[in-house]
Amino acid sequence: MLLREHKKALTLSSLGGLLEFYDFIIYALLAGYLSQLFFPETSSINGLLAVFSAYAVGYFARPFGGLIFGHFGDKYGRKKTFTISILMMALSTLLIGLLPTYETIGALAPVLLVIFRIFQGISVGGEIPGAITYISEIAPEKKGFMTGTIFCFLIAGVAVGFIVEAVLLTIYTHQVMLDWAWRIPFILGGIFGLVAYYLRRQLMDIKSFRPFIEKEFALPVTKLLKTQLWNFIYGTVLVSFGALAFVTLFIFLPSYISKVLSLKLSNFIWMNSLGVIILSILCIAIGFCADKMSKTVLLVISCVLLLFLPTVIYGIYISQASYYFYAILLSAIVCAFCWGNIPAILVELYQQDVRYTGIGFAYNLGFAVFGGLTPLIVLSVIKVTHDVSAPSYVLAVGSIITLIFIVLNSIIKRVK
Repeated sequence: MLLREHKKALTLSSLGGLLEFYDFIIYALLAGYLSQLFFPETSSINGLLAVFSAYAVGYFARPFGGLIFGHFGDKYGRKKTFTISILMMALSTLLIGLLPTYETIGALAPVLLVIFRIFQGISVGGEIPGAITYISEIAPEKKGFMTGTIFCFLIAGVAVGFIVEAVLLTIYTHQVMLDWAWRIPFILGGIFGLVAYYLRRQLMDIKSFRPFIEKEFALPVTKLLKTQLWNFIYGTVLVSFGALAFVTLFIFLPSYISKVLSLKLSNFIWMNSLGVIILSILCIAIGFCADKMSKTVLLVISCVLLLFLPTVIYGIYISQASYYFYAILLSAIVCAFCWGNIPAILVELYQQDVRYTGIGFAYNLGFAVFGGLTPLIVLSVIKVTHDVSAPSYVLAVGSIITLIFIVLNSIIKRVK
């Protein structure tokens, strides 16, 4: 049973994570408006490409955030370091919401937008690994449940972003959104982030924390890469696998339905949001199971599910519109087996004095590559194969590669 201080730490860490993911994802959801407001002199396609390039920059800034915050987190403590990350996200998001557009300040507007997006990426790169590391060390015997709960709220932040977008589009016309309403989600996210920063300062320090000490190695990342290189590679592969699943089955899905299948479904965004909420709740259940049984077994189950179920899921999307919600529900189950379990595995891969750095670098590198490039990979496969069910092939290949690494990891552990 969790102690009162553990519940408080879990609540404050989880709420902060929810706001971080909401702040990070709302940019992509409003990309169409941002492209017109900050890149108006280009064509609509080029403007969208420009704003999504800035979106990708945020993803590729995440590994640097993981290294920066991981370094200070391993040397000076978890609480202070990942408290700063939420302050950085809150300020960056608030400033985007207050940012003058191209019409007001010209070319400086897109430059500032990219800068604030980079700070968002650095921030989220430190926030998520910090939350995983901190909460697992607060209650190490329940790390699966604790990290599963963290990811429940992180993923719920994506659902909140979907819902906020849907509400705005329901209330306001396209012109009102362009005039001023696009600022609302950024300003709200920034304000709530500042409140979360104030509350997070009340978190307890970890009594068992042993900092990284500069002796044989000058930096935590140096020790990580020289003494735990395989664990770093293995952790990056697992995160890449989870990112591939989540982005393909949920983040990319609205574009797949509307652009690839050319379908217009008025209630699809609500179904997708509900699916993300179900996924977030299932993460807690899988995290609980990860404390009771082998995490490797759960990981193998997730690979097997992702190897076979996407064929069913995309078959429904292509030809069975009345069963769409069942496809989304299957997607939620598959992703929950990934993200209810993988964070706890990451915690166990690294020694405490390089854990923040190890999780931060592996997690953000995996997400930078497969979070940022998955839509491009999937679209390229569809273009080459002329097969709209190609996303299932991509997921199957990812599953097979991950299964190979699971076997290799078992062999290496036995040899050691």
